[in-house]
Amino acid sequence: MTDTALESLLVVEIGDSVAGAYAGKLFADYGSEVHVVGGDAPLERRNFFDASKHRSGNELLSNADIVIQSSGTDPIELVYEPSLPQQIVLRISPFASSGPYATWRSTDLVDAAIAGHLRLSGSPTREPLSGVPDIVHMAAGITGFIGALAALMTRARTGRGQIVETSHQEVIAALHQFSLLRYTHNGAILNRMGNRYSGPGTPIGAYECADGWIGLAISQSDQMERLLEATGLTYLLDREEVETIYDVMTNQELLDGALVPYLRNQARSDLVELFQALRLPVAPISTMDDLLADPHLNDRNFWESDTDGVRLPGPPFRLSHHEWAIGPKQRKRSFRTGDEPLNRLKDGPLSGIRILDMTRVWAGPLAARILADLGAEVLMTEVPWTRTPLEVPQSLVDSTHYFPDDEAGDQPWNRNGFHNKYANNKLSTVIELDKAEGRELFAALVPKVDVVIENYAPRVMPNFDLSESTLRELNPDLTYVTMPGYGRSGPNSDWVAYGPTIDGHAGHTSLTGYRNDIPWKCGIAWPDPTAGLHAAAASIVALLDRQCCGTTGQTIEVAQVETAINMIGQHVVAFQLDGPIKRWGNRRPGRAPQGVYPCKGQDRWIAISVVDDASWLGLCEVAGWSDLQQLDVDQRWERHDELDARLASFTVDQEDRSLMTALQIAGVPAGAVFDAADVVNDPQLQSIGFFVPLSHPVAGTHVWPRFAARLELTPATMRRAAATMGEHNEYAALELAELSRSQYEALLKQGIVRTEPPG
Repeated sequence: MTDTALESLLVVEIGDSVAGAYAGKLFADYGSEVHVVGGDAPLERRNFFDASKHRSGNELLSNADIVIQSSGTDPIELVYEPSLPQQIVLRISPFASSGPYATWRSTDLVDAAIAGHLRLSGSPTREPLSGVPDIVHMAAGITGFIGALAALMTRARTGRGQIVETSHQEVIAALHQFSLLRYTHNGAILNRMGNRYSGPGTPIGAYECADGWIGLAISQSDQMERLLEATGLTYLLDREEVETIYDVMTNQELLDGALVPYLRNQARSDLVELFQALRLPVAPISTMDDLLADPHLNDRNFWESDTDGVRLPGPPFRLSHHEWAIGPKQRKRSFRTGDEPLNRLKDGPLSGIRILDMTRVWAGPLAARILADLGAEVLMTEVPWTRTPLEVPQSLVDSTHYFPDDEAGDQPWNRNGFHNKYANNKLSTVIELDKAEGRELFAALVPKVDVVIENYAPRVMPNFDLSESTLRELNPDLTYVTMPGYGRSGPNSDWVAYGPTIDGHAGHTSLTGYRNDIPWKCGIAWPDPTAGLHAAAASIVALLDRQCCGTTGQTIEVAQVETAINMIGQHVVAFQLDGPIKRWGNRRPGRAPQGVYPCKGQDRWIAISVVDDASWLGLCEVAGWSDLQQLDVDQRWERHDELDARLASFTVDQEDRSLMTALQIAGVPAGAVFDAADVVNDPQLQSIGFFVPLSHPVAGTHVWPRFAARLELTPATMRRAAATMGEHNEYAALELAELSRSQYEALLKQGIVRTEPPG
């Protein structure tokens, strides 16, 4: 392997949070010398998070390149300040260090409540449901890792260190897929949809079959047509209320009424084989046993054994010039820095980097937009059919609420809020890659960029005659990022893969559900945003290698299923050490009581976590339970059902925000279960400038969440609203590709480049 930037780092980790532990793990597994300061951790945590770290005292703090300081429940009390001008300090805590919530306590359940995600999970007739334990903190860890890498890029270019801060609330609020934009564009509030996802299509979610469960993600009309044909349900198209295929896709009751009985009579493996053969997004919902025995993962040598013989998830992303390895490392050299003036990085640490973004849907566009937020020039090389058709059915408009004022307008391809969210800060050129002339234009762009990122299935780029080897011939120094659902090798490499199907296949769904109940999908498809975050991080790692070590020509592979399994790594370890994992619903062993309880008003709830005796006494004080103060944690756990009932009878007459504040003052982690309106108008997020208004020439002005990590010297920037379709065709063709005007006009006439979808 060649020299890498991370091998030259000494990282010290202080604090007790999962988020900080995961950020430190990423540095350690990819080559940095990482030391954990502090006490012992539970065995499953040591195996997963700390297997590649050293354990020491605080004597290394003053000489560390990076200090990771985190807190999982409480604000950071003794704030570590940089000891050297070049030192980077990453702080991760429940809420920001300033603002009305700065002193509040939290847990992953409370984080999900206040950030608006808890409201999206569970049955509409029951209390909101927590997702995979600690996954919100894992997301904060990878976000903090990105922030620290961005600060390293600043240091590599300028020699300056800085403070980077992120919070659980910011991270989770930033990862709403479409719930916030539905509100900002139309005032629509997305609530729990049962064991399904809301969106332009159905079925999307967990479905029972004869011998287990599968995840389906049918979101396109052609997919729906094939599904109806394969299942013998084409008669639904003849129903009186059905005019187009979209009427079936947006009518969950109609479709589920026919599909659910059919699936329950089919074997899981048969359904997966049939549907994948038809290019339909489907996957089994895996148990922990299923994961460890999965033929695809084993074919890719994904699992690694530690010194205790425990199987650990392999790399969440693979870099061709990096050796990912379990085990403590030693720093090999000093970190190389430059002397660029800081003002050259006014748009962010990646100023001057140019990226071709070929991605679609969520994971890839998120990765590229984060890089754009950090200052890179990101040129979307769009294919003509990926935004919207020329005409959008009103049924789709009404069901998605993506379009401002629920109107598609004359240019629906420029008014689609889902697209625009991930296109902010980017440029757009539209190239017909199915035509040789389009591929020639794309090829002319490749030598002019630093990074190409795509999230197609492995077969697609070769089918475009744009294989990795072809790109390398055009630009040997290129960083090539590919994001296939299952990776570029293995028996599932060509599977159709969407976030909701990988969610189940990667074990998330089996860990989620009401207590002692069926597997349940989480409110968002976590594999999408977590893959996007890891792809952004891996891209910066490669750029750091180039900046610090002269290492170029890297290939990055981000297999969404492998990234998703890393998000539950400690639970995979716990399964091997302790046996089968129960579905606890909103409860958590070691916390009692913990749950989601009704409040005054329609569908208003509060999440409450009693994490220690002090928070129990605080709850008793607020609720007036003088008779229960003496209960210890074991007694509270044993009487959890009783305490839940008593707590619900108290909260049901309380206003959620007032109760949240009263409990927090008493030292109890508590959060109202916010909807999208609450999140957008949240005083804490407003106090730190989390939402930024951007004006779009066709879609109008809306607020958007910024990148969730705040860099003191070189912050991420929100510079422009999403580009209209093909807005930068001339820039791409005339300036970058260096075509003549007549050549460009010929491409326009042929429809090779365009500013609207094909008819």
